Amino acid sequence: MAQVRRQGWVAALAIAASIGVPASGAEELKVGYVNMAEVFDGYAKTQASDAALEKKGKQKEAELKGRMEELQKMRQSLELLSAEAREAKAREIEERAEELSRFRTHTARDLRRERDAIAKGLLEEIRRGLEEFAKANGFSLIVDGQAIVYGQGAYDVTDEVLAMLNGRAR
Repeated sequence: MAQVRRQGWVAALAIAASIGVPASGAEELKVGYVNMAEVFDGYAKTQASDAALEKKGKQKEAELKGRMEELQKMRQSLELLSAEAREAKAREIEERAEELSRFRTHTARDLRRERDAIAKGLLEEIRRGLEEFAKANGFSLIVDGQAIVYGQGAYDVTDEVLAMLNGRAR
């Protein structure tokens, strides 16, 4: 119900803006909307952080592959050992396999946490930039385009916001 009311309020503001109804009887209401997903994905800092995380992920993947190959070699050499030595080596292999599993789990978790922390910071930067853009351009209200069922293209400020953010990032 709250979602319906919120969407109704956004629609009413958009309608009021489109017909030039002043807000609170004093000043003109200037409304715009932005596609936050497009801004986030197109932001130069997002792309740079994605590339850095991908590089880090590939490094960890290469390290994991090397460890797996080492473990495979240890398993293959097991056949050449005596029964007594084979038992000791089997324990070592089992420990290495468990360590490898922990490494894989921790690496995935750490990369996910790092990505989430970076995304949170980038979203905050975007929010601040959007606020500055709105104030500098006289907007009374800018909403996320995902909450809008229909919006005229003239009210879409996504490209302008993205250009401003990427201009700063350089």
